[in-house]
Amino acid sequence: MFDQLDISSSVTKEVTFKSSIACEGIGLHCGEKVRMKLLPAPAGTGIIFRRIDLLTCNSLDAQADSLNQISIHASPAAVTSTQLGTTLTNEFGIEISTVEHLMSAFAGCGVDNAIVEVDNAELPIMDGSAEPFLALIEKAGLRILNRPRFAWRIKEKISVHDGDRWAYALPHNDEEDTTQAIDVLVDYVDPAIGKQRASLHVSPQAYREHVAPARTFCYLSDVEAMHARGLALGGSYENAIVVNNGQIENKGGLRLENEFALHKALDLLGDLYLLGRPIQGKVTAFKPGHDMNTRLARAILDNPDKVELVSVIDTEAADARELA
Repeated sequence: MFDQLDISSSVTKEVTFKSSIACEGIGLHCGEKVRMKLLPAPAGTGIIFRRIDLLTCNSLDAQADSLNQISIHASPAAVTSTQLGTTLTNEFGIEISTVEHLMSAFAGCGVDNAIVEVDNAELPIMDGSAEPFLALIEKAGLRILNRPRFAWRIKEKISVHDGDRWAYALPHNDEEDTTQAIDVLVDYVDPAIGKQRASLHVSPQAYREHVAPARTFCYLSDVEAMHARGLALGGSYENAIVVNNGQIENKGGLRLENEFALHKALDLLGDLYLLGRPIQGKVTAFKPGHDMNTRLARAILDNPDKVELVSVIDTEAADARELA
């Protein structure tokens, strides 16, 4: 499974889907059924979310304006909330929330252009990981487009802080290194989580094996408080790891030994992919969350002297040339 996704490991041109595909699931916070459809998009489109439940037009002439009003372009500038997920809002006040897991799947398999149609204010949570989204992308297939792919290459350290929490984007020590490396550390009081670390070089294979299966998590003691605030109404043991006083409440326990840190890495990759391009460099974070992740993404855009836009190099071809 997922063999088609390996084309993104060295592809030098932008990627979209071969065909459209749809799914439905429960919204984590609204608790309502959500239908989502992934559609191919032309080169240069980026990732666009469309709230089709808000589409209103009485004529073909009005359709373009209506589509524009319900479209939300994935971008760090569009982030308006990071409470229990990442929420994007367009200039007309139309928002879409809980985008991070799908964005992470796009980052993991290298999807540059897509239209995401949704009939609710948030994406379906599925099983709380990115694995169901990878399965959708696999079914849709990937198509290489005739436009060069670019990446953000980190030249100097870029950092954001919040108390003892921080996130850094750093250049590789080896100037020839074109990978994206992630190093995430978490530190929780509850012994079921404790201190964990997730460190990897991002590739389609590493992503699907180690990152995509990692589920979101919460404390059982926080569930009632979230419900009182109208949040996590769709949360269940089917879409989150539930921790309770040192115990994992889910039947079957964890999928991965360091699943908590790996899910934070999943979120980090998804939030950073709001930049629209992969990063060449190392991103390391201590106690990350959507607020820190999206602040780092904005900081990368706000420091043009510390980054450069570079063409993605076919590393396999480059290695062959060196051996010739």
